[in-house]
Amino acid sequence: MDRNGAHEPDSSKSDQESLYEQVSRLWLEVERLRDQQEALQHTPPSAGTETGGTESEESNEPDSRHPAGSRIFRWRPVTWLLALIIAALLCAAAVRFWNYMQSYQWTDDAEINGHLDPISARINGTVVHVFVENTYHVKKGQALVDLDPSVYQIAVEDAAANLAEAVEGVKEAQQNYNFSVANLAAAVATNTKAQEDVKRYGALYRRQVIPRETYDGYLMTGRVDAATVNSDQAAVKAAYQEIGQAQAVVQAAQASLNQAKLNLSYTHIVAPASGVVGDKTVQVGQRVQPGQQLLTVVPLNKIWLTADFRETQLKRMRPGEPVTIHVDATGLDYKGYVEGVPGATGELFSLLPPENATGNYVKVVQRLQVRILLYPGQDSHHRLRPGMSAEATAWLTGHPESLW
Repeated sequence: MDRNGAHEPDSSKSDQESLYEQVSRLWLEVERLRDQQEALQHTPPSAGTETGGTESEESNEPDSRHPAGSRIFRWRPVTWLLALIIAALLCAAAVRFWNYMQSYQWTDDAEINGHLDPISARINGTVVHVFVENTYHVKKGQALVDLDPSVYQIAVEDAAANLAEAVEGVKEAQQNYNFSVANLAAAVATNTKAQEDVKRYGALYRRQVIPRETYDGYLMTGRVDAATVNSDQAAVKAAYQEIGQAQAVVQAAQASLNQAKLNLSYTHIVAPASGVVGDKTVQVGQRVQPGQQLLTVVPLNKIWLTADFRETQLKRMRPGEPVTIHVDATGLDYKGYVEGVPGATGELFSLLPPENATGNYVKVVQRLQVRILLYPGQDSHHRLRPGMSAEATAWLTGHPESLW
């Protein structure tokens, strides 16, 4: 187990087992050599069996050429050599084990995360159909809930009638405009003739060919025709404005019809994405209000891991580094990679963030939520669900690009 209390990966176990087997074999070899040494020490010399007691006694005397313990000293270098070999193997294994322990960062404070799509009502209404239950798998666009559409259907028909009336108003305004333009053209023609008569009879009056009363009559007629032209021009402008107003009424009626149709479509609630239904609270006959949550759809095609690493563990962690994810629910290991870290620690995102301005500060190692994405195809059967507990092992590759 590592310093966090977690089980090390299988590769560490295999290295330790192989080292243990090598040490065991060397120890058995040392025991065998010791047994041979003891056998040689207790074996009597062959020449002593043919001599007399004198030779037997002489054999018991110590030999000045071979001091006591010389046979044990003869084998001692082999023992030291084996001890040195064992020590070297242990040192190499310790270095390798140390390097392995520094090659990854591990945490069991991790969980699977995903999007939760709340489904709520957009209009007032009474529920007439509920097509799903909790744990149901739904596809995008599949029907979930139906509200009573009768009121909204009537609103659509009323808005359609108002639109038709507004269209007729535009047509009437267009006809009034055309009539005003025709009147203006007639008035312009009449005024043109009247102004010519004023000029002509004015010249005759100045030559005293006609009396003044006749000239005054034509002059009055010219002024009246000019005023008629001005009046007809104003009428044309007013008729044109009426067309614009009628068209605005048509646009408002069209908008009302579109809103009525939209409200009618809201009576049929469908799934915004494929996923699993959960947190269902809606029932048939229930009266719902706009914004009231009815159920939740959990998409399973976009899953990621949120792992809380201590700030001291992020020193050598880099984006894109491979991560091994062990999920408790499935008992399987998944492959992913580090995507990034949040903008602040989890403590600052809490409901009551700490306030250290008073000076009563106690240094506590903070944790940051590292976002880890799964490689495609890791969860083809959609067994991973948001909220599941997991363990994350980030393998440090030493990539130069930093998380920060």
